[in-house]
Amino acid sequence: MPDTSGQIHSENIKAWEPPRQTIVPEAGHDPYRLTTQFPEGTVCPDCGAAFRDGRWQWSAGKRGMPSGATGEWVCPACQRVADRYPAGFLTLSGPFLASHHEDVVRLLRNEEAAERAEHPLNRVIEFKDSGAEIEVTTTDVHLPRRLAEAAREAFGGEVQTDHAADQDVVRISWTRADAHAPAAPLEKALLPVEIMANGIVMSLEVQQYLNERVHHLESFYPRILSCRVVFDAPLGHHRTGGPFIVNVYVDVPGTVVAVTKQQSDDLHVAIRGAFDAAQRQLQDYARKQRGEVSPTEAPPRGRVIRLFAEQGYGFIATADGQELYFHRNSVLEDAFDRLEVGTEVRFAEEQGNEGPQASTVALLG
Repeated sequence: MPDTSGQIHSENIKAWEPPRQTIVPEAGHDPYRLTTQFPEGTVCPDCGAAFRDGRWQWSAGKRGMPSGATGEWVCPACQRVADRYPAGFLTLSGPFLASHHEDVVRLLRNEEAAERAEHPLNRVIEFKDSGAEIEVTTTDVHLPRRLAEAAREAFGGEVQTDHAADQDVVRISWTRADAHAPAAPLEKALLPVEIMANGIVMSLEVQQYLNERVHHLESFYPRILSCRVVFDAPLGHHRTGGPFIVNVYVDVPGTVVAVTKQQSDDLHVAIRGAFDAAQRQLQDYARKQRGEVSPTEAPPRGRVIRLFAEQGYGFIATADGQELYFHRNSVLEDAFDRLEVGTEVRFAEEQGNEGPQASTVALLG
């Protein structure tokens, strides 16, 4: 605060106040935490995220200044990246990592991409990989937890957390002490896979990518019984160009995880969207089986009260009068485009970067 000694003070002169767009160290001991909101429509010039409805969100269009933008300000995540000032630290180690390095890295990268798609402020700053140990630094305290929990769910092992209440950083470690050498090929049955191309011509590269995504599903749920992938295209389609429609059906004990009508003009994008959605559903099902969500407890219900279709998000009013934010990636079966104001949904509630939010949103009826 500037020195005002020797100045004449008057009731008509306002006391000095910090600028509204300020990041200050006093905010909960976190120098990157905002004490006030930015003007609606503020855009980060580095990543293109926009400040809307009280939070940073990805713009619906391309990077740059979208319509309705009111100004530019570097978002807290980009500022942390530029300053090399992490909020989260994750260390992965152990003999298992050394013998299953590729699978672990692939899992981490997929989880990182999914988290960043939903939360612009949750990003990886640096990914140091020595083969025997992986060190990840992040712009937030939530992403390290998500990565560590994903590793534990997929591969077992132990997770330890160090996060004091008076600190603005979290340090998490994941390790598995046994090497768990791969079993002999004959001891593990091949995953039954059925692919129905329906006349669509797939290049060798696309076939290899599809095969990789199919078998990677076992990293998220190892007891898959079979997988069926169905490609389709509208009438008049030339079979070598978009749009492509991908449907994935994963048979697991007790249910079938179904992802339908994932569509894109690019076949790679359509495949990626379908299998990303299938992975999220398999993770949710695995959590439910472990008792993290009671299978007998009916999920809460609510009603869509505000919908921002172009931006890909909306808000749900719960039975107790609470409003919860949700992203299109959280809507099951790619049903976001079928939502309307007033649509009844069921959902799971989780703690997001900006507070409680809805996940695994499903239409009723």
